[in-house]
Amino acid sequence: MKKKETHTFQVEAKVPAIYYAGRSGYAIEHKGGFIPLTSESQVKQHLVAAKVPDDQFNELLCKIRLENFVSYIGPVAGHQPGIHIAPESGQPFLVTTGPKIISGVEGDWSFIGDFLRDLLGDEIQLQAAVAWLRQARRNVLAGKRRPLPAAVFVGPRKCGKTLFIELARLCLGGRVASALAALSGSTQFNGHTLGSELLVIDDEIASKQHSTRTALAQGIKKQLFAGSVSIEAKHRDPIAMRPVQGIIIAVNDEPEHLQVLPAMDDSVSDKISLFSCERARLGDLTEPDEIAAAIKAELPAFCFFLDTTDHPEELKDSRTGASAWQNPAVQESLQSIAPEERFRELLAQCTPIIEAISSSGFWRGTSAEIERLLADNDVTRNSARSLLSWPSACGVFLGRLETGRRAALSKSCIHGINQWRITGLEPLGAEQTQLRW
Repeated sequence: MKKKETHTFQVEAKVPAIYYAGRSGYAIEHKGGFIPLTSESQVKQHLVAAKVPDDQFNELLCKIRLENFVSYIGPVAGHQPGIHIAPESGQPFLVTTGPKIISGVEGDWSFIGDFLRDLLGDEIQLQAAVAWLRQARRNVLAGKRRPLPAAVFVGPRKCGKTLFIELARLCLGGRVASALAALSGSTQFNGHTLGSELLVIDDEIASKQHSTRTALAQGIKKQLFAGSVSIEAKHRDPIAMRPVQGIIIAVNDEPEHLQVLPAMDDSVSDKISLFSCERARLGDLTEPDEIAAAIKAELPAFCFFLDTTDHPEELKDSRTGASAWQNPAVQESLQSIAPEERFRELLAQCTPIIEAISSSGFWRGTSAEIERLLADNDVTRNSARSLLSWPSACGVFLGRLETGRRAALSKSCIHGINQWRITGLEPLGAEQTQLRW
């Protein structure tokens, strides 16, 4: 039997195609989509409704399992309903539902435009945010997985961040999933995220621990920049998929909220965009239903704009389509509350280091020696113990201060041992600091 026929076996002329996916159960074709059937008894109910004789049930069920077997049944972000082939395994999988794409129609979208200008203000930032949304929609329309930086929106409470998420959800097909637990590693199960084109962390307070923030950074990389994603749901075998997705993280601008974001080091700076938000006015509209109706009325025109325009040249990227962009003010806020900044302050209170810089122009030693000096100093002891609570923290913070030009220091290897040379503990100045635009 030909491969194409293998996955189009019909139980009988009166019964739509039925597929089987092991522990994931069955699915039956219905009105251009597919309805999951969780048990064999449900399959039999449909066979009874189609007046299939009882003595043919077992034979038909065996044929379904052998000839209509698929590795997965369910939604996959960016994929339309039907049979698809997983590039990694070459196995067929069945997509049950797809995104509801709003077709673009030329028209007025002034309400949406005014909202975006109020929320994002600066023209460069506005263009960068629209470029992100345009590229995310392009990816979904193409049904092709492509890396895309996560978009972080920082602003006061109730300024419009959640409304932007709603706008993005509608532009990307209407499906959204909360992704904090899956991305930060607090759960191994991420199956609920597979069917949503938009993954969101919206004003949720996560742990401020270094390990959790690092896990969130790694989760963003794996979810958006890996060739495929390992999907695992409860009581299901893991499977590699290529969902087409974007991530939005919305956080309030209080320090305790900003501290949950991943450290903006070299490994993530090209994978996260940072946007600063102001409180958006919505004209005379105050009721949620009225605002939703105004957005819905202009969506076709706004989608037409996204589909018929292109990113500015300075915001294009050959890998991601739309490049990562960081608002300088948000960058500075993150730097000011970053643990390495607190570490820099402790170094400035460490008498042996300050005296060495004052007398000879520099202090030189290993990260272990720095940690020991901080632990022996009455002023810095308690804070250092808390800040340097995980292995290699001292070396990591020194490296961040160096790459971020937050202090005058450098590392060299002497006789096989890494040593740090500190000549100053003041930031090197905005004019010498390279911001990513």
